[in-house]
Amino acid sequence: MKYEKLFSEGKIGNLTLKNRVIMPPMGTVLAGADGSVSDHQIAYYEERAAGGVGTIILEIVCVENELGRATATQLRGDEDRFIPGLSRLSQAIKKYGARVFAQIHHAGNQSNSQVTGGKQIVAPSPVTNKAVGEKPRALTTEEVKDLVRRFVDTARRMQQAGMDGVELHGAHGYLICQFLSPHTNRRTDEYGGSFENRMRFLDEIVQGIKEKCGSGFPLIVRFSADEFIEGGIDLEEGKRIARHLQSIGVNSLDVSSGAYESMPKILEPVFYPEGWRTYLAQTVKSEVSLPVITVGVIQRPATAERILQEEKADFVAVGRGLLSDPEWLNKAAEGREEEITTCIGCLHCIETIFDACPIRCAVNPRTGRELEFPGFPRDGEGQKVAVVGGGPAGIEAAKVLALRGFRPVLYEKKQELGGQLVLGCRPPGKERIGWYKDALCAQLEAVGVEVHLGEEATPELLAGQDFFAAFIAIGGRSIVPSSIPGIDNPAVCSALDILEGTVTPEPGEQVVVIGGGMTGCETAEFLKHKGTEVTVVEMLPELVADEHPINKVTVVERLAEAGIQTLTGHTLVAVHPGNVELSEGKSEQTKQIPADRVVLALGLQAPEEEIVKWLRVNEWVNIIGDAVKPRRVAEAVRNAFESTYVLR
Repeated sequence: MKYEKLFSEGKIGNLTLKNRVIMPPMGTVLAGADGSVSDHQIAYYEERAAGGVGTIILEIVCVENELGRATATQLRGDEDRFIPGLSRLSQAIKKYGARVFAQIHHAGNQSNSQVTGGKQIVAPSPVTNKAVGEKPRALTTEEVKDLVRRFVDTARRMQQAGMDGVELHGAHGYLICQFLSPHTNRRTDEYGGSFENRMRFLDEIVQGIKEKCGSGFPLIVRFSADEFIEGGIDLEEGKRIARHLQSIGVNSLDVSSGAYESMPKILEPVFYPEGWRTYLAQTVKSEVSLPVITVGVIQRPATAERILQEEKADFVAVGRGLLSDPEWLNKAAEGREEEITTCIGCLHCIETIFDACPIRCAVNPRTGRELEFPGFPRDGEGQKVAVVGGGPAGIEAAKVLALRGFRPVLYEKKQELGGQLVLGCRPPGKERIGWYKDALCAQLEAVGVEVHLGEEATPELLAGQDFFAAFIAIGGRSIVPSSIPGIDNPAVCSALDILEGTVTPEPGEQVVVIGGGMTGCETAEFLKHKGTEVTVVEMLPELVADEHPINKVTVVERLAEAGIQTLTGHTLVAVHPGNVELSEGKSEQTKQIPADRVVLALGLQAPEEEIVKWLRVNEWVNIIGDAVKPRRVAEAVRNAFESTYVLR
């Protein structure tokens, strides 16, 4: 087998796991309003189990509902009445030969008063988490002991529900981590101060679970080997924690990093390299003899196999990769890894959860909606359907149509499929966009879509053939504000011109990028790497205003590190030879800055004239993707999926 180590059996305690891939805990907001297991949740997990993953560690299960939740809708394990639903969930997963662990959890100072109904949040010490901004109340010694009991009782309920084991969430700045970390534990009782005292809360939980559930019930501890916070757990402390956990009888270590105050170290944006956190697991593994799980942007089977072969970890956790493609393992086993839809790191999944909405994936429209779209009805009866445009929306449309039994014919006027993805993978750190594009092309081939490259479809071309329907996915057009004086200057071009290579500024030129959204900032970084001097101008008060805060922080840091100048709150007034004229805020005063080249990155607009032309053809024409309204990949792909799924 190509991935021999990946598909070999592994062990945690006395439990045998069928392969070395673990789906780590990820919040879904799919639980019922009361914290019970929902049918949507069962369908979501069952699809990943059917996709071949060896072990699933369920999302956070709270041990104390009043003050312990991290989100408004979170699985509960604090009362016996939740056992039946959890049992249904565990059985749905295990029927595919997968193992299932429940991650039990208390949020501590990373909850908030909106979740707790206005009650003050609690923590080991009254240390305010900067990312939350609410001062917690310090737990009394009696409350700490009560929480130990609650963790143990929740583990017992998980065992009754048929879970193969439990994972204690001691990472990412949650309550157990707050006791472990000198940054958040300032206590003076038996649960604070020395290393031994800071470990005591976790020690008593582990001891209690072993007494209540038996020593044969597998127990994993997830912990941050480095919090990346000043005064918090660093890697040296992480090594010491690992040795201690082995000494108290833990069966496996799930090595992660970060806390809410260092969020990009937990939920990496697109720029982080694949498998970057593996060094933490490798370091921990050198300190203990326990099986070690590693996590952190492990996207491709070859990467996972290499980590295992090099003995950097015993198991690899693939998280967002299983959101984007539940068939990750099956495709790898069948030699179809080129068809794996890789995560593009856009954090759309995190954005939806933070908005208290059920989990969604930008590149897999079925994620979190497996009950709504349980499969693809084979009712197309071979009818021909035209798809015009080979970007992500057009490819998604053609793929869904083929899976439904239609006969899609895709037309792309360029010689390459991918649309904006072709250019989107060119800025530094955006290689994953290219992986996604390549996967879409492989999937089209696998389902047998007829593709015409270098052929521009027209209403007349389609009208002359026997098409049942047509989906127009011709994308958007760059916005060019024609009212600005000098905008037609030869020195003015679009960000697409730069990324396509049709315009190439000379090294040392002064380039001004107008527009500080993601495209503008990425184009600026692309130009800086080519040796030009770059300034980004944005009319809003902040850069990448529409992006998730994690992406926003990372983009701003990257621009600063690259030495790219930024001007927020400034608007382009005019383009002159050798400079641009800008106004600041609402001021009527203007200033000029040097500009040998002006790059417009003002977004896209729908090609209205072309759309009108298509709509005049027939009622069987459907407009999808950016041709409707330019949006992010998530919205374009979802629109294409839903439009073709309901075609009758």
